[in-house]
Amino acid sequence: MKKQMLNRITKTVLLFAMVMLVAVACKKDDDTDDTGGTTPVEDGTYVTGAATGVPSPGIKGLMSIARNEVVQEDRAELKEIYMAVKAGADGFNIVTVSGSTTKTWGPGADFAEVQAGDLDGDEPTLGLWKGSLVETTDKFTVPADGLYHIAFDEELMVVVMAKVEWGVIGAATPGGWSGSTQLTESAFDLNTISFEATDVTMTKADWKFRYSNGWKIILDADYDLGGGNMGIKVNTNFGGAADALVAGGANIANDVPGKYTVNMTWSLTDGNVATLTKTGDLQTIDYSATELGLVGDGLMVGGVQHNWDETIMLSLPTVENDDYYTWTYEGVEVTTAGSFKIREGQTWDDKVIGFSEVTMAGTAASDFEGNGDGNFVPLADGTYDFELYIDAVTETYTFTVNPAGAAPELYMLGSGCAAGWDNTLALPMTGTNGEYTITTELLGEPNEIKFITTLGQWAPMYGTDGDQTPTAGNLVYRETENDPDPPAIFVPAAAGTYTITANINTLTYTITAK
Repeated sequence: MKKQMLNRITKTVLLFAMVMLVAVACKKDDDTDDTGGTTPVEDGTYVTGAATGVPSPGIKGLMSIARNEVVQEDRAELKEIYMAVKAGADGFNIVTVSGSTTKTWGPGADFAEVQAGDLDGDEPTLGLWKGSLVETTDKFTVPADGLYHIAFDEELMVVVMAKVEWGVIGAATPGGWSGSTQLTESAFDLNTISFEATDVTMTKADWKFRYSNGWKIILDADYDLGGGNMGIKVNTNFGGAADALVAGGANIANDVPGKYTVNMTWSLTDGNVATLTKTGDLQTIDYSATELGLVGDGLMVGGVQHNWDETIMLSLPTVENDDYYTWTYEGVEVTTAGSFKIREGQTWDDKVIGFSEVTMAGTAASDFEGNGDGNFVPLADGTYDFELYIDAVTETYTFTVNPAGAAPELYMLGSGCAAGWDNTLALPMTGTNGEYTITTELLGEPNEIKFITTLGQWAPMYGTDGDQTPTAGNLVYRETENDPDPPAIFVPAAAGTYTITANINTLTYTITAK
């Protein structure tokens, strides 16, 4: 009896020990802390410290590979993270994990704040620190609570740290490309910090997020990347799209002008996330006194490549019905060696229009494309006539391009008119500045019409979309015969005499009974 009881006790103790062993093993495999996330088991570079939301090494403090701003390509040795840091002696360290080896890094003797007079013109101005990284438990510290951008290059063994206060900049913003519109910072929190501005006037143009009035931080200006590229630099701006931010990415296009609430929220979990919320409409802008011209090194003046300093061919618009404005630039010589934009006056403070803001039209529209800076890029050397049309009601821009001296002709054809579908017999229209008219007999339903620019050719062509009516609608441009053939335009039900107007600037048409 005693032996049986002893066996039962022994089995119970063994079972309890096994349960505890499993529990300990499970705890070890899922070693977590309340704020820093799972303790790192993978190789990587981490920011951790009592002054951050990651007091012990955790996945939320993992630094990511950063883009080298010089070539806008990822550099494996360059790591970065945005982190809320509390002022004081607690500070933080950078920790590297490689297999079973963990090293703790802190500031070298030369790590110090960069004085205002030593800043590069494109570097952040609200607090920037640079220096070497050494193996030590000494802490990096900050003088004020806030969000900080920390970057480290493991080949150069250089670390930089910058105070982050987000703003927006660009032609779409109140300050143009000359100065940021600052977002207001929320109360300090180790887990979440927001930056926001309300009722920001955003026109139809390009813009970006950038922090602390800077575009980049220079870690090494002289590092030879090969191919003529020099330097290791980290981006301090975001482009791409408001809902898909890319460090140093292309300008963000604002397609709908209005009043906006602009928000950039950093969180320990998600990093930087932006939102742009339209809250109101803008008053129609009067462009009648707006002088616009061309600027850039894609222009030729007197056989010499131009520059980005001087705007040329400045002119006032012709005005139609107080809301429609047209600027004309004839005989513009361009070169594939550069690019250009449309600019108001001689500074970047006011209106700037790039490729991404306009709808391209004209017989030579395909001779131009856009680049990451939103510039017009010529694909062929040549001389062109340009026309910029702004509809101030909708704030839409059309840029019409034709070979110099070759004002486009427009012809009408189709089953709805006398020409039929014979493109050699199409009816000529008359007009200037991209607006063409013809008064002629239309044959009634179910007949149709289209417009072509060249007799005997089916492209370029203008048809319509699915929102047409027999009296008005949108034009859809078909540049080449390889492009989709747009639907034809239905004529009014009743046969009779009509005035047909086609505007290739606004891409609209009207049909009015006489």
